Amino acid sequence: MGQASRQPLVKIRVSVLVWGLVAGVSAGAMAPAGANPADGLALNLAPLADVVGKPPLQGSDRLKRDLAVLRWQQFARDSELVGHAWSYLGREIGRFQAAIGSDFEKTAPRIGAGLPRFVHLVDEAKNQLKVAHNRSRPFLTHPDLKPCLPLESSKSYPSGHATWYVSTSLLLADLLPERRERLLAVGRQGMAARVTCGMHYPSDVEAGQRLGEAAVKQILLSSQWQRFKRSVQPEVKALMTPPAAGMPVVYD
Repeated sequence: MGQASRQPLVKIRVSVLVWGLVAGVSAGAMAPAGANPADGLALNLAPLADVVGKPPLQGSDRLKRDLAVLRWQQFARDSELVGHAWSYLGREIGRFQAAIGSDFEKTAPRIGAGLPRFVHLVDEAKNQLKVAHNRSRPFLTHPDLKPCLPLESSKSYPSGHATWYVSTSLLLADLLPERRERLLAVGRQGMAARVTCGMHYPSDVEAGQRLGEAAVKQILLSSQWQRFKRSVQPEVKALMTPPAAGMPVVYD
């Protein structure tokens, strides 16, 4: 009686579990294209602030190192490096298309629209930390530094571009692990451009990198990200088809 009576219960539990998983995938796949897949997700700012830390103090060895790097970059940069830095001025997901070998707009519109919603959460955390640290841009406090990108009045620490490029590259790498190294290379180039053109201290960029990495760890553990990841698998598969002539070169 005990053995026989337990078997139907086990079958019911398994059936409910399987149905729930299928329903979850279907719900994600059927979500409206304009829906926000990150809805309901909030990042925990306290550990992110701890990871970012504080900017170098005036007169510190860290600040001296920052300035030495910026002055060397200003001396060494040429028109090719400046042009390369300009190519990373924008923060659009399409900047990673060459690393993937496909066109986001045509092949993966749901990823192209949905992934930035998660990155926006990281951007909001970055904005709060910029206000808290209130560090001025290097060219504002050191007039000998001449940036080669359009001037910005926002605060400097942590770097917004570094945060964006790191978080975007890591989230894309989670969806496309086969393209991970190529994606992270683009992320590193986006960070380096901010120092090349004197828009940020190196420590700003390092802080942005830490912030992006820590924030993405929180995102990857969320049910919102897992649901989004399941819902875009058809697009992930489509993105993995390389161009007929082979993958383009991505510089690191």
